[in-house]
Amino acid sequence: MANYESEKLQETLLDLMRTKEREKQLRDENTAILAGMAAMAGANTKRQVFNSLLTVLRKYIGFEHALVLTREDETAPLQELVTTCRFFESSVWPIGNTFIRSMHGESIALFDPKQVYEFKTLPNELLVHCQSVLLTGVKVSSGDALLLFFHSEKGQFSPNCRRVLERFRPLLERAIIDIDYRERLQSLVTIRTQELTHSQQRFKDFARTVGDWFWEVDPDYRFTYISSPHLANHVIDTHSILNIFPDQPEFAALLENVLSQRTTFEDFEWQLPKNEGGLWINFSGTPYFNKHGELLGFRGTAKDITYRKKRLEELQEARKQAETANKAKSEFLAMMSHEIRTPLNAVLGLLDILADSGLDLQQSAWVNQMDQSAQLLLTIINDILDLSRIESGNFELFNAEMALSSSLDLVVTQLKEQANKKQIELETVVSGLVPATIISDKNRMSQVLFNLVGNAIKFTHEGSVRVDVDVVENNLHIAITDTGIGIAPEAQKSLFNPFIQADGSITRQFGGTGLGLAISQHLIKKMGGRILLKSQLGVGSCFTVMIPIIEVKSPNIQPDEKPLCVLHNTPMNILVAEDSPTNQLVAKLMLEKRGHQVRIASNGHEVIEMANQHLGDFDLIFMDISMPGMDGISATKALRASGMSLPIIALTANVMKSDQDEYFNVGMNGFLAKPILAKELDSILSQFQIATNTH
Repeated sequence: MANYESEKLQETLLDLMRTKEREKQLRDENTAILAGMAAMAGANTKRQVFNSLLTVLRKYIGFEHALVLTREDETAPLQELVTTCRFFESSVWPIGNTFIRSMHGESIALFDPKQVYEFKTLPNELLVHCQSVLLTGVKVSSGDALLLFFHSEKGQFSPNCRRVLERFRPLLERAIIDIDYRERLQSLVTIRTQELTHSQQRFKDFARTVGDWFWEVDPDYRFTYISSPHLANHVIDTHSILNIFPDQPEFAALLENVLSQRTTFEDFEWQLPKNEGGLWINFSGTPYFNKHGELLGFRGTAKDITYRKKRLEELQEARKQAETANKAKSEFLAMMSHEIRTPLNAVLGLLDILADSGLDLQQSAWVNQMDQSAQLLLTIINDILDLSRIESGNFELFNAEMALSSSLDLVVTQLKEQANKKQIELETVVSGLVPATIISDKNRMSQVLFNLVGNAIKFTHEGSVRVDVDVVENNLHIAITDTGIGIAPEAQKSLFNPFIQADGSITRQFGGTGLGLAISQHLIKKMGGRILLKSQLGVGSCFTVMIPIIEVKSPNIQPDEKPLCVLHNTPMNILVAEDSPTNQLVAKLMLEKRGHQVRIASNGHEVIEMANQHLGDFDLIFMDISMPGMDGISATKALRASGMSLPIIALTANVMKSDQDEYFNVGMNGFLAKPILAKELDSILSQFQIATNTH
């Protein structure tokens, strides 16, 4: 009895120990499963899943190497996905009954693998690692997966190892299914992202060449997309973009040449045939490529630009008409200038002669007033011509070496008498920094100074007018300051506009056209400078001219020559060609007053006849330009062609620079503008009297 109870107790203790061992084993397996779940939870790909699983299983299955084989469908062989042995990398395995059983969920331990079909073809260097094999697999919708564990010694995988592997199978299957789902989802997201990127790129390309129609062609120029089959009045029913121009093969060739360059093109214009409305179409496009840089085709737009073309033609026609009108205005002004200067020549000439005819004081005063009025009229004519030339663009500066002090002295000398009459002090201050010589247009510089200083004197009743010349940052600063009536702020805004005066209701007493400041501003801008105004009503004004200095590197200006004295004791025989009887009289009286002998010709034919008959009798010819029968230019050409070298002076009211150039080009030796001013006549005569004495 005692022995029986002892044996029963031992069996109970043994069962208890076995139960504890099984509980420990289950705890270890559960711990391993939990560890495997934690490791695989962060995996994003099958490769990561298997790597995580192998790391956990190594603790519970004593394998030396492991291999994971996969395939995407049942017709494909099994290929290596993950391995811990470099010998199994990129390996491909045949599929036999053992692998099929494992992929259907069976865990198999092989104690003599070389007898199994799948291992018979393995080379010895691989078979040596496969003396013991434990394998299992899973089948999911995305394909099959097989896990193989190897050991180089036999009998290494016990039933417990197989049981552990069985416990991990469902976990592995679930992880693979999840990974497959995530991969499919990620693949779908990637595809959609690529499509979206492709679509965005397409419409970015469209946006760069936005128009009325969108089009897309492949590398062979075949349409892959077109937003509308109707291009204006033209129906597009061809497969190639090059075939939509059947009546204009030259345009198709040009477009093909542009496309062949594989670059973005814009504003490629094509006109529809007249029977389809003759509309203008503008093509723009750009090539597009895949990620490898291969050309996929071209995308672009086509838009109807008929209105724009019509508008452009209208603008061009309007510009042409404006240029024609401007030319007509210039020609009209030149003609009017000639027509006004011709009688004005008689007025000024006769006034000059009348002033020296022994008048009493009152008569001299009357003549002086008439002369000033005539001079004012001449100034107005000159201003209008200057403004016309500037606005028409037929105006250029003639820069050369000049002494600024000479121009300033000339202006001050001419205006000094006006200042003295008004008892106004006129002074100039020139800084030592001002260069002795600069490059500029002497005549235009003098004109600007004359306008500004003349205005300052005109609008100043008492006090002074001061001209300060200095150099600031390589700019010439000329400040004309007066103590005159000043200019109201609202009037300053439009002061430099043509025909605008500071106050039309008040300053009419001062006369003038209001062109002086406008012309001065144009001239200063032409010189690359600018003009500023500071003024206070009732206090005075200051006009400051700033012009960049162009210095002369090697000054070669001779001291200004003193005015030549008229050599009245050297009379000349002068032939005057003039068609107007009044101007004939004026010229004859002015020249005879200076002691010269004068003969008159009424046209070019008479000039040639008299010159040929009395060639040795004449020292100088004054040649009017506009004469009936034969004009002065034609007569001069004929005389020069005959070999005559007698000096010829142009006598004309056409005073534009282009006119003067023409006079010199035909062989004239000088130029005297109508109306004839005594000083200018004396200057011309002095030059040729000296030449006559020299001969």
